[in-house]
Amino acid sequence: GESFIGSLRTKAGILGFDLPTEAQWEYACRAGTTTYYSDGLGTPSDTTSNAQMNVLGRYERNGGKVWNGSAWVNPAAACDAANGTAIVGSYAPNAWGLYDTHGNVWEWCLDWHASALTGGTDPRGADSGSSRVRRGGCWDGPASGCRSAFRNNSGPSGRSIIIGFRLVRTLP
Repeated sequence: GESFIGSLRTKAGILGFDLPTEAQWEYACRAGTTTYYSDGLGTPSDTTSNAQMNVLGRYERNGGKVWNGSAWVNPAAACDAANGTAIVGSYAPNAWGLYDTHGNVWEWCLDWHASALTGGTDPRGADSGSSRVRRGGCWDGPASGCRSAFRNNSGPSGRSIIIGFRLVRTLP
């Protein structure tokens, strides 16, 4: 059958959009920076809970999870915008105006996962595999998983409340 993105292209009647490659995703996330997060500041002193991520995106310690007095736990199934996935625009955008590149939900990338990218200006991921790359971190994880360079992966059929996607479009 046709992929989800292929069906979306057909229904929208718009060609040229797809998931970003891993390199495209990181380039857009960084927005010209080379730092831990896209804010241009240095490495935070605490990568589990920190003030930088409190401004940049939802993660487990700033609304993703709930402190029950002794541990951070997932919010109730009927959570709202105060816990779990945040409403887009709840946190500061990067320098290019992109929201939620840090935290909120993991974002699928087009590339198959490889242990490392080939390097260069626009490195390509593996040509095949069993897992696709996910980037950006999520509301259910620590701030360190939300850094610009953090890589994750899972099988492409995986579905979860902590996974989403962002589209890119190649202009004619």
